[in-house]
Amino acid sequence: MYKTNYDGAVFAELEEVGIGVIIRDVKGLVIAALAKKIPYPGSVEVLEALVARRAARFAVELGLSGYEFEDDSEVVWRALRSVDGANSSIGEIIKDTMYIVGSL
Repeated sequence: MYKTNYDGAVFAELEEVGIGVIIRDVKGLVIAALAKKIPYPGSVEVLEALVARRAARFAVELGLSGYEFEDDSEVVWRALRSVDGANSSIGEIIKDTMYIVGSL
């Protein structure tokens, strides 16, 4: 079992955001980490959805199975758990994320 934590940070003065993903094993040891900057996507809600999608992709890229994902964005979590989450402003990103998670 692996725990994947992810988050985004806004650097307003640079009009950029940082994306961070860390994957740990059951003992809490770091298995992999990812950090990168991207242009500000227009809202924090979109940023958090993009980070969730990148975390799912990163897990697939590692080829491991048995993931638990954790984030602090209530909006993204509700959309990911909701049947109609794809109808929100982040709907396409959520649908893409669910497709990626389905391959795990």
